[in-house]
Amino acid sequence: SRPHPSALNTVEMLKMASTVLGVGPHHCMQLAERLYISGYISYPRTESTAYPANVDLTETVRLFRSHSIWSDYTISLLQLGLSKPKKGTDAGDHPPITPMRSAEPNDLGGDAWRLYDLISRHFLATVSPEARFESLKVKLGVGNSAFSLSGKRIISAGYTLISGGNIAENSLPDFTQGQDVPIKSLKLERGETAPPPYLTESELIGLMEKHGIGTDASIP
Repeated sequence: SRPHPSALNTVEMLKMASTVLGVGPHHCMQLAERLYISGYISYPRTESTAYPANVDLTETVRLFRSHSIWSDYTISLLQLGLSKPKKGTDAGDHPPITPMRSAEPNDLGGDAWRLYDLISRHFLATVSPEARFESLKVKLGVGNSAFSLSGKRIISAGYTLISGGNIAENSLPDFTQGQDVPIKSLKLERGETAPPPYLTESELIGLMEKHGIGTDASIP
């Protein structure tokens, strides 16, 4: 199984915006502050990943019952019942970042909508069921050589239906015991180890948080 994500704090929002949207940290915070001032999201500067006990998560989910994109998922989630969020960390500052009112693409447009979409989907994922899959390993024999092939098969997509992310990226076709599989090509390669790649923006933000360089306010 793969559990749903933790509630969203500032650093994670910056990392996701960089990785998923290609939006840099400074621009991301400008967008988040405008969304906050307009009442679409909660305060965007926080280190906490634990929802306060007095927050009505069900009422927040209900914001999207009539949404043009997420209504079907939201109604299904409400009927199924919200999953318990991860315990998370209460840093004693502000609650995690969540949507505060429903918005449609035409209400915001451009990068503001893309960030709002990311935040809203992430929130719904935090109260959605875990994703479940089967791990598969296929053993193959070619002459006197043995090979193996590993992959996954989805049982229940869970939260990935709303947040995206393919948990079965290495999906395999159906095989049967003793099946003959045709060989299309054979190739032998020789290579050398390569130096590590440059840091991505998201990785740099994560390292800054890990080593206490800057704060959620100054990292951007």
